[in-house]
Amino acid sequence: MPTFLEQLVNEVMQKHSSELKDICVVFPTRRAGLFFKKELSAKITKPIWSPAVFSIQDFVLQLSGKNIPDNLTLIFELYESYKEFFPSDDFARFYPWGDLMLKDFDDIDKYMIHADKVFSTVTDLHKIDEDFALAEEDLERLRIFWKNFFDRDPSLLRNEFLNTWKHLQSIYYSFRKKLESKNLAYEGMAYRKLAEDLGNAAFKINHNYSHTIFAGFYALSPAEKTILKYFLDSGKASAYWDADSYYADDTTQEAGRFFRNNTLIEPGFLWKQDHFKNIKKEIEFISVPLLVGQAKYAGNILNALMKENNFISEKTAVVLPDEVLLFPMLYSLPEDLKDVNVTMGYPLRQTPLYNLFESLMTLQKNSRKSKAGEESYFFRDILNVINHPYIRLIADKPIRDWLAKLNQNFIRMPGSVLMHVDGPEIFKNIFVRIEKPGDAFSWFKKILRLILEAMREQDFRFHRLESEFVYNFYTNLSRLEDALKDNPVVDNIDTLWKIYREIISTVTIPFTGEPLKGLQLMGFLETRVLDFDNIIILSVNEDVLPAKGNSPSFIPFNIRKAFGLPTFEEQHAVSAYHFYRLLQRAGRIYLLHNSETSGLTTGEPSRFMLQLEHEMKKRFSDSISIVQKTISTKAVKEEIQPIVVGKSETVMKVLSQFVSDGSVDPSKKFSASGLISYIACPLRFYFQYIAGLREIEEPEENMEAATFGKVLHHAMQLIYKDVILLDKEVIAGLKKRIDDCVDQAIEKEFISLEQLEGKNVLFRNIIHELINRILDTELIHAPVKILQLEKDVSNLFPFSENNFVKLFGIIDRVDEKDGVVRIIDYKTGKVSKKKQDSIADLFTDPAHKEAFQATYYAYLSDRLISGREIKSGLLYVKELGDGIHFLNKGASFTAEQFKEFEISLSNLFKEIFSPETPFIQTKDEKLCKYCAFKTICNK
Repeated sequence: MPTFLEQLVNEVMQKHSSELKDICVVFPTRRAGLFFKKELSAKITKPIWSPAVFSIQDFVLQLSGKNIPDNLTLIFELYESYKEFFPSDDFARFYPWGDLMLKDFDDIDKYMIHADKVFSTVTDLHKIDEDFALAEEDLERLRIFWKNFFDRDPSLLRNEFLNTWKHLQSIYYSFRKKLESKNLAYEGMAYRKLAEDLGNAAFKINHNYSHTIFAGFYALSPAEKTILKYFLDSGKASAYWDADSYYADDTTQEAGRFFRNNTLIEPGFLWKQDHFKNIKKEIEFISVPLLVGQAKYAGNILNALMKENNFISEKTAVVLPDEVLLFPMLYSLPEDLKDVNVTMGYPLRQTPLYNLFESLMTLQKNSRKSKAGEESYFFRDILNVINHPYIRLIADKPIRDWLAKLNQNFIRMPGSVLMHVDGPEIFKNIFVRIEKPGDAFSWFKKILRLILEAMREQDFRFHRLESEFVYNFYTNLSRLEDALKDNPVVDNIDTLWKIYREIISTVTIPFTGEPLKGLQLMGFLETRVLDFDNIIILSVNEDVLPAKGNSPSFIPFNIRKAFGLPTFEEQHAVSAYHFYRLLQRAGRIYLLHNSETSGLTTGEPSRFMLQLEHEMKKRFSDSISIVQKTISTKAVKEEIQPIVVGKSETVMKVLSQFVSDGSVDPSKKFSASGLISYIACPLRFYFQYIAGLREIEEPEENMEAATFGKVLHHAMQLIYKDVILLDKEVIAGLKKRIDDCVDQAIEKEFISLEQLEGKNVLFRNIIHELINRILDTELIHAPVKILQLEKDVSNLFPFSENNFVKLFGIIDRVDEKDGVVRIIDYKTGKVSKKKQDSIADLFTDPAHKEAFQATYYAYLSDRLISGREIKSGLLYVKELGDGIHFLNKGASFTAEQFKEFEISLSNLFKEIFSPETPFIQTKDEKLCKYCAFKTICNK
């Protein structure tokens, strides 16, 4: 069966072939006109003048002689009228309400309602009958609304509503008057103006076609009906409708509501046909979890269709009622599909570019000036901006190099660090202080141009689509900039941010392409008038198709209903018609719905699907078959294979850097932490010390545990500096130095004191108190002789014949008490209290890592100062009241114990350097919880 447009072309050629250039054809959308021209060109055999083809909006604009500016300009004009009644409201506060007002005024004019009636305030319910000439049913709606409204307790909400409501009529007329004086109009105003001026001299000049054809319309507003009626009554126009008897004749079917109530449509109208009865349809109901799951499955359907010999991509449409599905669907299309045309809008607020500009605005809001006048930025804001994919598209390597060289922690980063000569060039365009609205426009535009230039240089699949984001951002920026030149309502940068966010959050990107070529990827309303053999519709869920509830409005539901203004009931009837009309000529139909029930998603299929199943299938059982499928992803637990790294020639070459023959030092050395890493997990040791993998260190907003420990250690080193004998008098003097030493340590290990704020001030006070308590603990053991502080110690260690490694360590403190050398190690974190039974336990159980380190330092000290009595102890900062916890039950280490440690240490090195012993994972997964490499191991 021919499509609606093919039927229309045949009709036009049959009745108007000799006067094509003198007729015009009017469609609901511009896209329908393009497809009509395509069908017409396929029918003609010789060059001819094409008839004029309009969308209804373009048709009305031509006849009315009005100019319709963009939405932003209209809202600025509306604000001028609004200020007459609400002078204290700034534009940022007004903008979202202005958008609602504009929509309500548009409805009032398209439905040709008297604004003074709609916006009347009823104080006497008995006067409703005489003041409003409405049907009894509509009068009752008004009574119910105003009775319920005034029966409520007096409240701020009620007073605000009344205050706004009583001025809406005046704002409406003032707004229209301002637009009229500038020959401007919003769409509804232009429609009403034309409907009221039909037949006048200006109208006749603007319309000079011998015949006008209206095609494919459904839900006409009263203004549109008036316009069509004028043309049809003149005898110089005709209308062609597109309906199926199934919903047009059945009074229970909401899809035919506007056909049955349209007085312009006479019985037996063209064309009402029996598509569902006569065209065989294979329909699949497909339940798929999640939006991405639907997109992936739709890609599989297309892949299967493309393998068929008779597949024609132009006769196939993928329809997306939920706009957020666009990019999941694009990335799910078969690679072999060459031509795809996107014919739908996409919200700018859903784009990555919107997120970038949110980050840029936050960067500016949180920026500060120091006392010296230097600009600084919050480091998390900096990271959010420079790690954004579009900024990395411009300067990925320079940013990575800059981050790698950044060796200082900042909470607020000064501009001098960002603008360093070695910094990325892009920083000069990003980190600019914006103080005036005019500066913001040039700043935004410069960044947008850099992004667009980078996109042009890249070769990724959908860069042309993503460049539309940039173009639309740029266009809306320019419009706002131009509008603000004529309407100086923004005098500060904060107001500009608010307005721009409001504008961008409501903008939809109208993707452009070659609509006559390839697969059609369409929004739901973009399917009007068009027909396809294969239809794939996603998100056929209740509250998506049809959409839920009423659109926001100043005009309450009962008042809308009473005056015949559109409500969700009309919207649902329109959705139903377009749904069934799209299906009526298709042969294969795939209806996918999201089965996921988490969050706000109910997983409920649309009632349209239930109607197909329970009504249409029974009525047209010979022509319609329905198959139901449930697609689910099996929860298959992936078997994680153990990672084993053999000691290849490359690995052994790296290991050789840790070994020498004893005549020189090896180029690399072993620390206690490195050996502990191997004992805990040989694979972790490999990643860190052989493969050289490192975590990317980000600046800390608040002092983390590791930094806390570093600050405490450094402060203790400064406290004891130059102290030889620690006694009560010295300790009393040291307490006076705590503040200064802590501040110096914070400056060295964390951030400058001028950036210290919030939680970090508390951490500073905690460190101060801890040091004070450590000094109190020292009184227990005083007097003590300090030998070394934070001392680097190292020694060559022979673990086998002619094979030496370099042992290395930094000992927090070495002191002497009663002739015994004491190795003291400060521990700020959580420490295992598990007791060891022997020296060998230190080399087999990672729970003894603190004891291993303390024993390692004692052994290393013994090698350097042999013959001295040595103890090793741990000072747990969290348990200062317990004093120093000495190993070996408080006794000094014996020569036999050091010998046992040496033997175990030699065996450990032999294992590390053995070519036959691979690096394997630990079997104790508790050790993986805080490991930096757990994602590599899938732990």
